[in-house]
Amino acid sequence: LKMFSKQEFKNIDKNYFNVLCLSAYYVDIKSKNTGHSWSIYSQQLDYKHRTLVIRHKHRDQDPYHEQLRYHPKNLIDAQEMIKAHDKWHLAGRKRH
Repeated sequence: LKMFSKQEFKNIDKNYFNVLCLSAYYVDIKSKNTGHSWSIYSQQLDYKHRTLVIRHKHRDQDPYHEQLRYHPKNLIDAQEMIKAHDKWHLAGRKRH
């Protein structure tokens, strides 16, 4: 596994998210807009590359499910994807 950097942690939008847990390989955040929780973990692909795996749940008591279509390269990309999901969810979850 490739660790998150301290700079990546500084880039978490704390106005938008509550930070639930930070570790070298995991970031757990909760959207202040929807109350949905997100678990992001760093997975090493090779010596230089990694992918982030995002899991999501709607309520604290729910189990996480993996967001298979999300493939962010960094925590900034992950947050943008989550914010887009929130916007879609709050708009009534209409499919295009």
